[in-house]
Amino acid sequence: MKRKNKKEIEFICPKCKTKESIPTKIVEMLDSMDQSGDTSVPPRFDCMNCNGKMVPIYYIGVKGQVYEYHENNLK
Repeated sequence: MKRKNKKEIEFICPKCKTKESIPTKIVEMLDSMDQSGDTSVPPRFDCMNCNGKMVPIYYIGVKGQVYEYHENNLK
């Protein structure tokens, strides 16, 4: 899967299905600042519509990890 817009990364809330585009620079900055080093967890943002956590629909992390949202799981 390829991203349509390289300037933004589309996120989805698995709980309420709200979608939001986040600037790529912001996502990459926060991803690189992650102190845990756990690449199994994608960058996440709080959902503004519910108490869920938004995850990227498709994103290649700064350490090369591919995150792809699927309805029942994350790859």
